[in-house]
Amino acid sequence: MAGQHQLSSPQTEMRSAITLLDLDDDVLIHAVSDLSTNDALNFSLVARRVHLIAKHQALSCVTMKSIKCVSRICTYMLADVPGRLKWIRRLSVSVLPPRPLPLRVQSKRPDYVRNVQEATASMHLLVLLVRHATALKYLHLKFVDQVLAFQPTLIDVLSSLTNVAELELLHACGAETFKLLDRLQCRPRGLFLQIGPEIIDKDALFSHIGKWQQLQTLRLVGSNIIQDQRDSDTDLTKCFMSDLPHSWPDVTNLSLARCEIALPAILRAFPNLHVLTIMEWSRGPCFSNPSRPVYLSQTREHGLEFVEGSAHFFQNWPSARPVYHILIQSVLAIPIIWDAVGPTRCGDPDIPILLQMVCRAKPVVLTLRAMAFKSLQSTFWAGMAAEATRLRCLEVEICLFRETEGLTTLFLQWMQTVPATLSNVSSLSYVQVCINDQISSSMRSDIVSDFDGSQATAEAMAYALVGHIPSLEYVSIVFGRMPLDWSSTLYIEPFHGLLWTWKVNNISGERTLLPISATLASIIKERLKSPAGMGHGHLEEMFKENSSTSRNDVSSTHSFAIPDSEVIRVPADPSFKGT
Repeated sequence: MAGQHQLSSPQTEMRSAITLLDLDDDVLIHAVSDLSTNDALNFSLVARRVHLIAKHQALSCVTMKSIKCVSRICTYMLADVPGRLKWIRRLSVSVLPPRPLPLRVQSKRPDYVRNVQEATASMHLLVLLVRHATALKYLHLKFVDQVLAFQPTLIDVLSSLTNVAELELLHACGAETFKLLDRLQCRPRGLFLQIGPEIIDKDALFSHIGKWQQLQTLRLVGSNIIQDQRDSDTDLTKCFMSDLPHSWPDVTNLSLARCEIALPAILRAFPNLHVLTIMEWSRGPCFSNPSRPVYLSQTREHGLEFVEGSAHFFQNWPSARPVYHILIQSVLAIPIIWDAVGPTRCGDPDIPILLQMVCRAKPVVLTLRAMAFKSLQSTFWAGMAAEATRLRCLEVEICLFRETEGLTTLFLQWMQTVPATLSNVSSLSYVQVCINDQISSSMRSDIVSDFDGSQATAEAMAYALVGHIPSLEYVSIVFGRMPLDWSSTLYIEPFHGLLWTWKVNNISGERTLLPISATLASIIKERLKSPAGMGHGHLEEMFKENSSTSRNDVSSTHSFAIPDSEVIRVPADPSFKGT
């Protein structure tokens, strides 16, 4: 019998003998395509079979963040132009050359002349590198005007690049930037432009961008130039947009931060948007939605797939523009001028704006933030329940100031009263509530919250939800907040902190909660939020298949103890201090 267990077919032996080194080149190239430069270099040392493939991946992405780094990398790459430079696909240069100083100041800084000489030599090497990098697809350049003014030849060599598909220009839009934009021969599909305070002509900027009709993704970050129509008697943004001679029908992804473009002008100039992100303040060099949400596909109706921004940006949302997923950044009804994330104009005036948008856009997924005030039950939640006739997934962060006493009781009272307003929303299958007790009315960070962030509290809140909303199939509770930094997964998991997820079971008329593993919860949430969706039967089948191999058995509905491995620990926001 022992010998029988050792018998195997030739096919089995062949399969077991296959190693990583036996894979085809195409498979290996795909396998290393996501490796970082350092990982690819380390992998290139594993064996001769993968040396060139991994090395080419390492050379495909070149990043320079200092003058010395420019000199070192360019010297290495230029030493073998045919063997190294032809593999560059992504080039990122983030260096700030020395600024010109008066002679009397230079005499007091003996290191200045040496720094200028080093920078001059390094920029000359960069010119040579760019001139030979003819296969470049992605170009990231920071401190554009300073770099181009220091080395004007770069304008000519950058302009000659014809294959660049993605272009990122940061701290730009001075005179040198306009020279570069005017001469560029490439036709990028993606443009990220960070507008510096020294911008000389906004009309000219959009005229230059207007020649790129093939753009599909456009991201603009302004510099405190946003115009709030509610604070001004003149609609400057409408006049500004009416002067634009161009529209961009191919742009499907538009992200704006501190750019004075009014909503009607945006919808006119970009008629075929799928994703729209508008930030009132800039939280970093990237946007929370750098690409289309991965769970979204083409909707079957004419409309936007994902819209993100503070509520007041969407005043008078047109009725002919449905939106699949709306994410509101501002905190509804917050009673202070400054909240925990920066300057804000959110408050009670945003409530009718959002209700009107929900009525006209008919979202399927709605993510929002609101104060946990009982008064909002009639002024907001009742109206939202009446207008959200297609709502399938609701994600809401409720907030109270950490100076408030008895926070646990107050949040529980909210869970026991407000969700009853949503009882008639029969389409609602999934609700996630995030408890944020970390904002402060005094902007002090030394105040300790008395909120009980235990699992027992989370379970009590989850039971309150399912007791009021009969249509719920899944529910999750988060103790955390919407992240303050830019996050590429904000549309997937909008809240960071500790998160629990349950499936709602109906057994003999009694509704019970079954804890779901982190992996399964992520899959189910993606399916629920997808436009394609999955019917109740498909979700049940998938749940049973996954649960059969899970440590949580479907029949054990009486047990609610969640092991640490079953608690979804979303990456923590560094500014969030847990209780």
